[in-house]
Amino acid sequence: MKTSIKKKLQKDKNLRFAWQIFMVAVAGVIGGFSFCSFFEPAQIIPTGLSGLAQIIHNLLFQVGVDLATSLIYLIINAIIFVFALKFFGIKFIILTLVGLGTYTLSMQFMAIPAITSQASSDPLLFSIVGGALYGFGVGIACRYGGSTGGSDVLAVIINKYFPRVKRGICILFINMVVIALTVATSGMSTALYAIIVAVIGSWGTDFILDKVKKVRAFYIICDKDEEIANALLRQYHRGVTRIDGQGMFSKKDKAVLLTLIPDVQTEELRAIVKEIEPNAFVFSNVVSETYGDGTFLKEQSVFKNKILKSPNILKSSIKTERVQLVKKNKFLRKKKLRLS
Repeated sequence: MKTSIKKKLQKDKNLRFAWQIFMVAVAGVIGGFSFCSFFEPAQIIPTGLSGLAQIIHNLLFQVGVDLATSLIYLIINAIIFVFALKFFGIKFIILTLVGLGTYTLSMQFMAIPAITSQASSDPLLFSIVGGALYGFGVGIACRYGGSTGGSDVLAVIINKYFPRVKRGICILFINMVVIALTVATSGMSTALYAIIVAVIGSWGTDFILDKVKKVRAFYIICDKDEEIANALLRQYHRGVTRIDGQGMFSKKDKAVLLTLIPDVQTEELRAIVKEIEPNAFVFSNVVSETYGDGTFLKEQSVFKNKILKSPNILKSSIKTERVQLVKKNKFLRKKKLRLS
């Protein structure tokens, strides 16, 4: 039984990763389409690194070098990825490469003449629609664990080198630099359109990510509590609490498992429970607020992080133990050298 569950979980994991790749590719297509069909023909410079790529393209074009904006964007991201490989896992790298590849290809080839021909008539409408589409693309990529490249990846790298500088501040600083360059190279009106694109794009991203932010509390009344709890720990690496209960009609002892899961993973949780115990009673409700140390939402599985002690141990004490262990190992090595 345990082997079949493990195989099923691995199969689900592979299918989920394939679905992630597909959705990140879709996000890249949407983002690239918004750029080449709405921004570029209307001479709107968006914020972020795609806007920076367009500014570089315009400057090079003025000196007689016609280099595609998509190629410039790809070169900028290739430089960033040299540093990114040090900080990100292989899964995120693969998803981001997929998003970046589809984004740059769409920037180059997804322009629709019926749309681009109307760009000069109403640039404000183009900035609103293009910004919304761009925000949707970024939101979809983030929702499925990837990225289309650009300022969000650069912000993470800057944050790693300078921890005091938060990611939001990094992205804001990059956008401010792009807007300042837009004012210097294309005028104030173009910069105002860039601000509109940034605001609408942020709204579009939040609109997509809203569902991901929602968390549900699941109550699972079951007999096979150990198997279900282990399966949930293996799959989600989140806390599971067992509550003792009793059926008032049957007078039988029952276990009640409580766990908090993101809303997007609810169908998968139901499938896992059904596989182990089809007659288990499951219900849930949306969590609007939580208090305490947040262990329900932290990835603290014994299978992933190899936590051997009580999860109530504070991070500070764990750090202290590690420091003491390092000092002890250094002392033993020195002692061994003296003896030899």
